[in-house]
Amino acid sequence: MSSRTRPPPQTVSHLALALLALCLGFPVQLAAEDPPATRDPRAYFFAQTFGDLPEELEEARESGKFGLMLFFEQEGCPYCERMMKTILNQPGVQDWYRERFVSIAVDINGDIELRDVDGISLPSKVFAEHRRVKTTPTISFIDLTGAEVYRRVTMVSGVDEFLRMGEYVAGGHYTDTAWKDYAARAGAERPPAPVPLAHDFSELRATAEAGGLNLLLAVTREGCPYCAQLRREILAPMILGGEYSGRVLIREMMMEPDTPAVDFAGHDTTTSAMAARYDLSITPTVILLSPAGRLLAPPIVGINNSEMYGHYLDQAIATAASAASPETQAAQE
Repeated sequence: MSSRTRPPPQTVSHLALALLALCLGFPVQLAAEDPPATRDPRAYFFAQTFGDLPEELEEARESGKFGLMLFFEQEGCPYCERMMKTILNQPGVQDWYRERFVSIAVDINGDIELRDVDGISLPSKVFAEHRRVKTTPTISFIDLTGAEVYRRVTMVSGVDEFLRMGEYVAGGHYTDTAWKDYAARAGAERPPAPVPLAHDFSELRATAEAGGLNLLLAVTREGCPYCAQLRREILAPMILGGEYSGRVLIREMMMEPDTPAVDFAGHDTTTSAMAARYDLSITPTVILLSPAGRLLAPPIVGINNSEMYGHYLDQAIATAASAASPETQAAQE
């Protein structure tokens, strides 16, 4: 028997057990194997490619697929990692996308040569610049003509939304419907994870100190559309993903004049007075605080550039972690 036709070892053992059971007169029932809960996305989601996009497009045409999906990533990107561990490792997602797209991972800092649809060959880090990719993850869908038809830069909330994105492209909905309208109509986005509201900062202090965490506080106002965008596109996915749970305590504070609050020392105050302590007047503003309420990094005001916001936020979290180190904390407090 050749190596191509030999059953895998587990199958051989099952057959041997079945023959032994028959010889002994026992009824035979081979147990069905459970499907894997997750699979390595490098092996099961992304194509094993030489980086020749024109060749990949030709293969997509011949196999009846809708085009390419480029996943721009980089080492250390928490949002890329979250997608790998919660979305791209799901067998259902892998099978669905492999039937419809050739999915290719692109390291925006790498040196592997890629040949773009225009015939230009470039290292992947230059290829990313050529494609005007500045942050990760960036997801780019390319149709069979080589044209980019949809690009997603902000984080994907979960499996449902990622599948709806594929349907949006594969069904040609991008030709006459904006993604926002399609997602709303199709129910693509999960209800966002609620961002806990902060009122009792003395209680938050105890929680943060017990967990050895700093506090990420989003200062917002009722009816502020940019606050809603921050909550929906940034804070909720951070909470859903879970990768920040051991790094920072995420809370939201509505900056309203008459909303009662308790400060870090346990004194009665209001949320607007708490904001005034940090000279905050524009919403949304995100600040990083020590458990005792000390400002650890420059505030991030507004959300003008949503493509880069996650990068700025990660930088602020890292700055806060450094500022809160025992050596720095002893010097500053």
